[in-house]
Amino acid sequence: MNERTPQLPPPGGLLAWRSSLTARLVCAYLLLSGLTVILVAAAAYLGGKNALKAQALASMETVAAQKERSLGLWVEDRRRDLLFLAADLVQNRHLPENPPPLDADPARDPACQRLSAFFAEIASQRPDLGEILLLSPTGGRVLASSRPSSVGRFRATYNYYIQGRLGLSLQSAYPSPESLRPVMTVSVPLRSASGALLGVLAQHLNLEHLDAVVRDRAGLGDTGETYLVDSFNTFVTTEAIGRTGTVRGVHTEGIDQALAGINGNGAYLNYAGVPVVGVFRWLPEYRMALLAEMSQDEAFGPARRLAGLLVAVGALAALILALGMRLISRRVARPILEVTRAALAVSRGDLSARAPELTSDELGSLARAFNKMTEDLEALYARLHRQVVERTAILHHSHDGIAVADAQGKVLFMSPGMERLFARSAAELTSFERWLECGLEDPGEREAALQDWRADLETPEPPERVLRLKGGDGLLRWARFRMARLPGGGVVINAQDITGLKESEERIRHLALHDQLTGLPNRQLFADRLEQALKQARRSGHFTALLYLDLDRFKAMNDTHGHQFGDGVLRQATKRLLACVRETDTVARIGGDEFVVILSDLLDPEDAGAVAAKVCEAMQAPHLEDGLYLAGASIGIAVAPRDGRDQDSLLSAADRAMYVVKRRGGNGFCFAQQLNAD
Repeated sequence: MNERTPQLPPPGGLLAWRSSLTARLVCAYLLLSGLTVILVAAAAYLGGKNALKAQALASMETVAAQKERSLGLWVEDRRRDLLFLAADLVQNRHLPENPPPLDADPARDPACQRLSAFFAEIASQRPDLGEILLLSPTGGRVLASSRPSSVGRFRATYNYYIQGRLGLSLQSAYPSPESLRPVMTVSVPLRSASGALLGVLAQHLNLEHLDAVVRDRAGLGDTGETYLVDSFNTFVTTEAIGRTGTVRGVHTEGIDQALAGINGNGAYLNYAGVPVVGVFRWLPEYRMALLAEMSQDEAFGPARRLAGLLVAVGALAALILALGMRLISRRVARPILEVTRAALAVSRGDLSARAPELTSDELGSLARAFNKMTEDLEALYARLHRQVVERTAILHHSHDGIAVADAQGKVLFMSPGMERLFARSAAELTSFERWLECGLEDPGEREAALQDWRADLETPEPPERVLRLKGGDGLLRWARFRMARLPGGGVVINAQDITGLKESEERIRHLALHDQLTGLPNRQLFADRLEQALKQARRSGHFTALLYLDLDRFKAMNDTHGHQFGDGVLRQATKRLLACVRETDTVARIGGDEFVVILSDLLDPEDAGAVAAKVCEAMQAPHLEDGLYLAGASIGIAVAPRDGRDQDSLLSAADRAMYVVKRRGGNGFCFAQQLNAD
């Protein structure tokens, strides 16, 4: 055998079993067989379960219908009994001829006592009657009752009394105020031959008498039951009350749907938390819900037993067939194992490994194809290695920073260019959050930038971000970040150091808005500052003053001593002007020797005169360094909104005032308002 061909491992032992294709084929067969058996058993269980569920629900529908009919017949019998008793009372004149007055006790009236005794005798013979009572035609006072404790009480607000005055009435199930147990009340008016109302006869029906009918489990199996719940979510059936120990507030899916007026069936948890299948009905005439339920364990028990039998038989058949499968698979396992061992050698990095061609059939073709694939893989690996070396060199020598991060902002790779940008090592910059903590000192700016970058992680095409970062070496650098999404969910970040570009832009911007000689704002920036000061004055109600300043005898200096001397005079004038005003004020050069000063937020316009006097004093400097000197300045002052509300009017007013000072001999100041007064 070729020395590069892997040797077969010795048979036997756990290692042989794990590396055995035969064992894996047998296990795969057993797994598929087991899945098949389980699927068949599951299908049988689900089919049987659905059939059993339908059968159980049909049986409970029948039981529920029978219970509803029995309840209806019982209530109808109670109505007939009440009508019969009412007719007997009227015809046989058992009623008191003159009801006792309100201040008298009916319990002491002989006629009421006889009638109460009569009612008590009837109630003792009828266990389904909780109480029989006669109420006065007005006021609803109990004149006679089978319960002596009720005599003399008033029931004027009770529904059965109000409806009973009008005709035969049934008040559906409600909690009795005395016993808090559900009752129903049948009431009927007692009228004389002339139609006059003599009173209201009422019977409280004892609903516990229904238990014998409701508890009948015929057709419901061992765990089935039927019970009633009134509209107050109260059990009417005493057996359910005894099991739960709860009288009020029972809720289940079936009870809630039935009390909502929905008739139906389904599978749900009953009041005891037991999974059941049940039928629920709403009985609107009695304001009660009727439910018939059976536990799911009993209902679906045959389906589970059938599924268990199928699993047992299928597992036995699969084991028998697995033995035959093992005998067959051993014949084809050896060539495949050889290919497998060669593949393992390749996976460990030995790209020279080859599989022996033991047969000329499909398995031999597999070995030849594997060997060809290994040769191609060896060549591909060599080519990829060269590309990796080349691209790694590019990344390490690129001036730009490059990093790769996952979808949560955790940095997976960072190039040396990125380390140079932050002046920190990759070990310190493990996430976007760490980048910003190291590079941004202001917490608010850091939090805003972090929110922007987190949003960029979710954006298909993130925008470009520019930040000013402080590196580990203490230097401030401007950086432009571009982020691109990777197919796997991460992002690649490219960063460029644009500090030089930013500094160039700043120099260009400064040159565009400032005078090159003095460094003061030029006419363009002055116009913007003046407009902002006027807006602020309009909002605050304060004053803004404009000082228009022209250096005295500057032209003569320039002509006599030359332009270099004149430039030095202008720089000295600039330095002294800046020393005379506040940091919030603006000093600008708008011409050769013409300067303007914006004094904003003045409470008194005369304050501008004090500043102008200070400037005039500073501009009288006969002895300066390098032989320079200042001969004074002429200043015109315009105040907004007194002398104008816009730039042009203020400049014009200040300019006129300045020329007045010039004509007076210079080195002074004049308010534009003084010209208007003159």
